[in-house]
Amino acid sequence: MQSNVTLSTTPLGKDKRLRKSAKSFIGIPDLTDSERNLLKRWLQSDAQERQWQKLLDAGNTANLDRAQPLLDKLLLAGAAQVKEEFRHGQWRSWRVVWRELDALKQALQLSTRAERQASKDDLVVQLQALADEHPWLSVAVASCLKHMPSASVRLDLLQALVLWKQSQRQGMRQDFALAARGHTKAISAAEWDWLDSTLSLDVLSITRFEALLWLAGDIALARRFNISADGQDSNSVVDIKGYGFIGLPCGEFGHQLKVHRAPHSYWLIENRASFERNARQLGSNTCLVWLPGRPSSAWLQAMKWLLTHAPANADISCDPDPAGIQIALTAGQLWQEQGLNWLPKRMSPSHWKHGKTLPLTPYDHRVLTELQTHVSLPQGLIELRDYILDSGKKAEQEGWL
Repeated sequence: MQSNVTLSTTPLGKDKRLRKSAKSFIGIPDLTDSERNLLKRWLQSDAQERQWQKLLDAGNTANLDRAQPLLDKLLLAGAAQVKEEFRHGQWRSWRVVWRELDALKQALQLSTRAERQASKDDLVVQLQALADEHPWLSVAVASCLKHMPSASVRLDLLQALVLWKQSQRQGMRQDFALAARGHTKAISAAEWDWLDSTLSLDVLSITRFEALLWLAGDIALARRFNISADGQDSNSVVDIKGYGFIGLPCGEFGHQLKVHRAPHSYWLIENRASFERNARQLGSNTCLVWLPGRPSSAWLQAMKWLLTHAPANADISCDPDPAGIQIALTAGQLWQEQGLNWLPKRMSPSHWKHGKTLPLTPYDHRVLTELQTHVSLPQGLIELRDYILDSGKKAEQEGWL
């Protein structure tokens, strides 16, 4: 029992002494919840020795009556030693010395200095490796290394940016926040300012502004305007064919818009240069759509609206690489949901294998592994996947389309 524990007293000079238990520390004593919480406050510091008054201050006024009983328990359990001074005719606690600080912290699930240093060292290694593998992140990584307290929080943003770029995603800031942290408002204004100061978000296809649906070819849309006294609608028609190509805000594809002339088919092209090149030489009856990498939710909603009001089958052309296969599947899902057909177009190796090719990255191999388990790949994409896997090569659409 603790009441039978012997406390020894060692003089420390005039009017000072050290009191400690003969018992070796083997664990914290039984504590009430309030005592445990107070002890956690005391152990926030890594100092081996603390002034008793500092500990009293750390506990705030509400805990003053718990402080001395808690210290007595720790003293008897061998967790602490107490330096006392003789003042006003009695011995008073002066300083508290923790006998096994790391063990105390671990028992309360508090991180030790050694654990935090190991975590910091690991964080530095991760950041440096990230900059080595992705040089475009070097400025952001250098900023993290200068401000280590916030580095662990910002590391997850940099890792999310890598995945965003590798996945060829595009969208507004809300889309990136959702992808990175699961909520459109999960990135703070200060974090956006930091990202803006260290990276070019526009180059990474993360925009402040509304996404556009870029169209070309044989389709005409009408904007409804209610301008007459009797409530009759007046329509303003935009014939896309007469403009080469046009970008319309995704949010406009709603109840005030209607399809004035529908196409017989759609053709989606991922590469922007290839989209513009083919827009100039497109034949009749086809609506050409720019597929912006992994499209944002706003783009998907706009395209879904268009398919609902002007249903037609589609050809889809993406970069012949693992991410391109995934992007084609994402877009093709819209057609499948409408009960319409779609096929990959000009993605087969015969179109690009004799031209400029690129080696596969570790990310490509991870995506290929996922695609090997995909059960509903169109035959053309199965053949493309297997060729990329066997040859270790990929290409960019702009080279031939």
